[in-house]
Amino acid sequence: MMPDRTILYIAPQIPYPLTAGMVIRQYHLLASYARVGRVRLVAFYRHQSELEAVDALKPLCASCHLVPADTMYGEAERANRPRWRRRVEEAVTLKPRGAQLEFSREMQRVVSEIAPDADILHVARLQMVPYIAALTRKKSPAQRFVLDIDDIETVRKRRMLQSFLIESQQRRALEYYDFCKLWLYQRRALRWFDRVFVCSARDREYVGNGKAVVIPNGATVPPAVLPDESDGRTLLYVGTLSYWPNVDGLLYFLRQIFPLIRLEVPHARLLIVGKDPPPDIAALHDGKTVCVEGNVPSVEKYYRQATVSIVPLRVGGGTRLKILEAFAVGRPVISTGVGSEGLDVVNGEHLLVGDDPVSFARSCITLLNDPSLRSSLVARGRDLVEQRYTWESVEGRVERMAHDLLGEPHVSRMQAHEGNG
Repeated sequence: MMPDRTILYIAPQIPYPLTAGMVIRQYHLLASYARVGRVRLVAFYRHQSELEAVDALKPLCASCHLVPADTMYGEAERANRPRWRRRVEEAVTLKPRGAQLEFSREMQRVVSEIAPDADILHVARLQMVPYIAALTRKKSPAQRFVLDIDDIETVRKRRMLQSFLIESQQRRALEYYDFCKLWLYQRRALRWFDRVFVCSARDREYVGNGKAVVIPNGATVPPAVLPDESDGRTLLYVGTLSYWPNVDGLLYFLRQIFPLIRLEVPHARLLIVGKDPPPDIAALHDGKTVCVEGNVPSVEKYYRQATVSIVPLRVGGGTRLKILEAFAVGRPVISTGVGSEGLDVVNGEHLLVGDDPVSFARSCITLLNDPSLRSSLVARGRDLVEQRYTWESVEGRVERMAHDLLGEPHVSRMQAHEGNG
């Protein structure tokens, strides 16, 4: 009989409902650990309504410890300080800005109380590392620490600095200084963990850490592709709209690409589906050419209406669940190189790639006008997900890794069922 294990799972938000890429990934990693031992979830919540999600997590978690996000130090408290003091604080600390602003003493207290009894401490994303930093220096020899960096912040920050003009020289200098601190902090923090999860071989090479293992993103593959209820002219964008790289990509598409498409496909329309659209995105809704749907319970209905799924991302790290999701439900995809990086995809075989406005627009026009090509991409994209990117295979990989870390033999679910029969 295997020993009773405890996993402390530390996340920046409650991993439910499954309406955003990061949340979907964290939910499936949580499910993997639930087959290894008792999971104790510690996470931030921002609105009282989020607490309703706890009921859905009860089958996976022995306990949920939720901390209000307003206990973070935050921008509001920082804004109350004189400007000169903020600049001095930013200059003298070695912590990157995110580690300063998002730190919560209440979260630290909760983690410190639960951590001593944990066999595995799993940390979701770099921003949550400060809560276990002290623990790594006095951990039990039997404890194991795991970090999941599905979105590599240093990659995202570097691309932001390279892609966008910051007119203020002082502000630009501070941003580069913060990038240097972030890079050093990431490099130092990775050494504290026994395993580091990344989304792709490319990310593993980037972080340059021998403990890094590829735990890819995945998708749930339905028995058949969704019925095609599209009008042959609908472009679909799916993504969390409180995440600024998604907003940037969407505005890039609307300003520089969509007008080119409508020159040749005048009746083309854009359907935008995503959580928490900011006012400038919500204001684009006209009900005809551009439709914005905010916090929807399911995206299935919108995939049914879509002719093509687009991923015009210019900044980001990790890999895109939205591409795998579109493949799984049977919708062809057009992406930038940044949007599709890290996935084992081939341009022209699984999707189309356009890295400038003209090539992206041309790819959209081609797919809107070519049902045969759409069908070919759908078939190959879905095959790829079934072979390499199902959540079932991802969960199995995490479960095996956890048993290996604990020095335990791995018993598959099928073997466990046979043993109980």
